[in-house]
Amino acid sequence: MISKNQDDSFKVLWDNTTYKAITYYNEGKYNEALALAKLSIDIAKKIYGRESTKVAISMNNLSLIYDAQGKFEEAEYLSIESLKIWKNQLGPDDPNIATSLNNLAGIYVSRGKYKEAESLYERSLEIKQKVFGENHVEIATSYNNLADLYRLEKKYNEAESLYNKAIEIFEKTKNNKNPDIGSSFNNLAEILKIKGQYDEALKLYKKAFEIWKTSYGPDHPDIATAINNIAGIYYLEGNYAEAEKLYKEVLKIDEKIYGQNHHYNAMTFNNIALVKEGMGQYEDAEKYFKEAIEISQNTLGKTHPSLVIYLNNVAGLYRAKERYKEAEFYFKRGLLVLEKAFGTSSPDVAMALLNLAEMYDSIGRVEEAKRFSESAKSIYKKAFKNS
Repeated sequence: MISKNQDDSFKVLWDNTTYKAITYYNEGKYNEALALAKLSIDIAKKIYGRESTKVAISMNNLSLIYDAQGKFEEAEYLSIESLKIWKNQLGPDDPNIATSLNNLAGIYVSRGKYKEAESLYERSLEIKQKVFGENHVEIATSYNNLADLYRLEKKYNEAESLYNKAIEIFEKTKNNKNPDIGSSFNNLAEILKIKGQYDEALKLYKKAFEIWKTSYGPDHPDIATAINNIAGIYYLEGNYAEAEKLYKEVLKIDEKIYGQNHHYNAMTFNNIALVKEGMGQYEDAEKYFKEAIEISQNTLGKTHPSLVIYLNNVAGLYRAKERYKEAEFYFKRGLLVLEKAFGTSSPDVAMALLNLAEMYDSIGRVEEAKRFSESAKSIYKKAFKNS
């Protein structure tokens, strides 16, 4: 039996462990956060009961940490359990439900489940609009998250519109230094980069960097993101030496935060490989591409859509060096991953078919080139008809 004094002590302990876990999470210190988040669940169950909202909070926090570490199955399970508790305790339209839906959507994005994520983000936004109205920082954050998803789905106009809406709300509500406006600047810059507007993109990336540096200090995941994106512009402009220097800085920050086997490191190895390829250092490029593939497979699995970027890049390198068998192997692996992730009628699959068609055409395998090219055209026609 727990006495009142013990009960009060445990409540204080839960408050403290929860606060410290979130502080460590925000600082990118995930191992320290993990231990405290697990402890806070145990304390909450003991003091408040297994179905209490405190347990839901603690589960949600642990879910966020697992997501950041790339442990998506564990993150998804905890997020769903947390959501069940919130719904049972508070009903369907509570702001905490919106937060929980938003977090689960983020996990689905990490796992490449974009349709499920979109539905949850939209439901989260709907709840927040009912509770807060339109001009609130929570609405801006939701617009930002939904825009991120549209960007991943290549719906660039919709994404750009929502990023601008988010920035407008942040500025109206005097949240100019909020880290989330940094996200909006950063992600709007991504759209401008895709459109080839590099100077404007670079300005926004640097704005995001300054906001995040003020908020978080030098060794934080968002700082790594900002440096990575600035490096990307230098790469596109052909400033390879500066790009390589910055990418290696990113790798140091990420290895400090996540360790050496994390999918963010795969992205950075891929980026360094592209720089090496641009500099004509092909053996180094091959080594870094292979490292990216290995880490991505180990952390996200062999069928995650993100893997395709690395498979296609190493295939492109082999094609350029006339190592066609190896190029074909990696292009085909990328095609299989895309078919499994998005179905055989996806425009991404069509692009993968065209990659193979172009290579076959260049080496005189005309019939195969024609077959793959026709398949791609058929997919594009259907997609255009349905849009």
